[in-house]
Amino acid sequence: MNLRRNKEPVLQYSCCNEDTQSELQALEVGGKRVLSIAAAGGRALSLLLGDPSSVLAVDRNPAQVHLGRLKVAAIAGLERTDYLAFVGISPSATRLAVYERLRAELDTEARGYWDGRRAAIAAGILHSGRCERSIARVAPVLRRLLARDIARLQATQTLEEQGVLAEELLQRYPVRLLMSLIFNPLSGRFVLRDPVYYGEARRDAGAYLRARLIESLQNHRMDECFVLNLFLDGHLKKSKSLPLHLSEGNYQLVRSRLDRIRFETTDVIEHLRKQDPASLDAFSLSDLGGYLTTEQFSELLAQVERVASPRASVCIREYISAPTVRATWPRALSRNRDLEESLLKSDRSVGCTFVVASRSQGVVGESAGL
Repeated sequence: MNLRRNKEPVLQYSCCNEDTQSELQALEVGGKRVLSIAAAGGRALSLLLGDPSSVLAVDRNPAQVHLGRLKVAAIAGLERTDYLAFVGISPSATRLAVYERLRAELDTEARGYWDGRRAAIAAGILHSGRCERSIARVAPVLRRLLARDIARLQATQTLEEQGVLAEELLQRYPVRLLMSLIFNPLSGRFVLRDPVYYGEARRDAGAYLRARLIESLQNHRMDECFVLNLFLDGHLKKSKSLPLHLSEGNYQLVRSRLDRIRFETTDVIEHLRKQDPASLDAFSLSDLGGYLTTEQFSELLAQVERVASPRASVCIREYISAPTVRATWPRALSRNRDLEESLLKSDRSVGCTFVVASRSQGVVGESAGL
């Protein structure tokens, strides 16, 4: 958990950078009891589109939970155009006035947290995370150095043409060097300030992201990948695509199901240890490799195996770290490698790989290596 020196929680993530359509496909959450990592809140909120019976979003960092609760209050109290203005996707000069109306819906701790961060509210809470502020500093460098390449990609007429050009451009030495300088453990710690770049079981970030970016641009037009706008512009203000729960056709449906979602501050492993066997049906575990050791990740998987119901499904997003490669994989969870490969192509988040599994019928909860 990220803390300031005075022990106040630091908001690490504020903007959803994931395509939750992948989780909806992998988990089939209809009627299920879902456990999700909270992070910026967008993935947990988007899971409501699958009609689950409940979604519990947990995070050991209370700042992430305060953010999730503010987003819930804002979606409940604002129409979509007003919500987009409040969080910072579209212009607004009235965010503080809107917050004054929303704050009564927050619990005491969340209200106290946001009362002390009015400057972040005025700027738009989607830009307030430490990761997003770091990306905003890096974005002008990427945009300036890659301007000609970006223009050429945007000018392509077909997806096939874009994919061929992307592979050509991203294999050039200057691009390889730039990506290796920006995405590595040292810059991850001091520039991007995100633990995923220097956690255990990490991959070569520059080479990995380059390969994933090529594959993404072979399967999606640039303007379909809102994460690219985040990294190239430092925000989503000009993005033609948005996180799933914010699209025009989905916002009202998410809004109608807000009574099914809760955000709680707790360590996910500790939470699972307290649950009864077979008490949860779906697990959305996104990019924990930067925050858990391999030993801790093995314990997480063991607890998931223990509390997974007979119809349980698991979706793990892995970014720079790939802890499932080293961790002890539970014998009672059967991986769906065909679906994992399919999600690599369909997901619009650019940088993720997937581990998807379901409860094996007739297998008791004991663990064995992969």
